[in-house]
Amino acid sequence: MSRNTIVTVLVFALTYVGSFYFRIHVVDTPVGVDGGGVLFGAARQAMLWGQLSGAWGVGSLVAGLAALFFGGLGPVLAWSVLTAMALCNYNVDLGAIGFVLGFLRLVRFQRPARERSAV
Repeated sequence: MSRNTIVTVLVFALTYVGSFYFRIHVVDTPVGVDGGGVLFGAARQAMLWGQLSGAWGVGSLVAGLAALFFGGLGPVLAWSVLTAMALCNYNVDLGAIGFVLGFLRLVRFQRPARERSAV
């Protein structure tokens, strides 16, 4: 298991926990401008827009394809963040497909230790 895999898993877990916390305490709780401020109101609207339009799921799918075909740390981290957001925000249909595509990138392109030492 490489260091990048560990970083990706940690980013996924932290994004999922943060998104879940934000969903429970900000999105699911009716907050007006007086209660949370303009910034919380805008963040709440962005989260709900992404959920209702399916943007988190589509983003996860696109990032999963980019991670699978292009690789690199950037697309893999984008995949990790968007997939966590999709799975937390009820865009599970496309988010699950994006999860599988990105996960294939993580496990498919890892060479076993004995092959790396032989090279």
